[in-house]
Amino acid sequence: MYCKKKNNQIEGIPSFYKKSSMHLSGKNNKIIFGKNCNIVNCKIKLYGNSTLVLGDNCYFENTVIMLRESEARFGENTEAAKVTVTGAGKSLLDIGAGSVICGEFDMRNEGIIKAKRLWTTWGPHIAANHGKIEFADGGTADSIIYNSDFHPMYDLEGNIQNENQDVYIGNNVWIGRKCFIFKGAKLGDGCILSSGTYTGKEIPPHSLVAGNPGRIIRRDVVWAVKDKPELKEMFPLSLDDEDGMRAFYARAYEFNPTIKHKKGNTLLTRLRLWLCLLMAK
Repeated sequence: MYCKKKNNQIEGIPSFYKKSSMHLSGKNNKIIFGKNCNIVNCKIKLYGNSTLVLGDNCYFENTVIMLRESEARFGENTEAAKVTVTGAGKSLLDIGAGSVICGEFDMRNEGIIKAKRLWTTWGPHIAANHGKIEFADGGTADSIIYNSDFHPMYDLEGNIQNENQDVYIGNNVWIGRKCFIFKGAKLGDGCILSSGTYTGKEIPPHSLVAGNPGRIIRRDVVWAVKDKPELKEMFPLSLDDEDGMRAFYARAYEFNPTIKHKKGNTLLTRLRLWLCLLMAK
């Protein structure tokens, strides 16, 4: 579906669309729905030069997405509930396939948040400004992750004193509740942040960190989503054995998504999308 007057476009049709609304304002907006997407009690607002992409089999519930000159992409089989996404100033949110997310994602002034695969609980707040926050394959609880102070500070000569710094979070990282990850943090693969940890430093892989400021209290640790008897058969492990570590985390880190797709009235949904395009201001 295409609106020539405003150059706004919607590709694909959600298979289930209930108690939701879409609002397009300005020109050059684009929404792409993959196959078998479910949209339940969501609000989508694009305010010019913005793009939203939902991959196949996505399930979005109680979610608000507001983009202004920005882009948000969600990979296939992504499940989102109680998510708020705000993007402005040529920013990007790119969440990989198989993610299960809640919480707030805030991108400003060319801010980038990327994740290979992400799972979140208890609603974290992740915000990027003039730089990047990047996850590999990992998750976080109700923590705060910033790459910026969001307000510049200068010396009396006019020199910036608090420049933004990118944040990188490696594979299989476990971030406990109420953690604060500051700009410049680099968390190595398999490391663990205990609840309430504050850090903006580089943490070596497979380290346990706790406190404010965060300190390494144990090294050479691995963790699992659940205690499974079959995991004991894989010990002893060696950090030098990449294949062995990869095999361990393939079992230890797997979790089951809870998506239950529904089918709705495709004709009615198509009509709603047409009205959205025609009523764009």
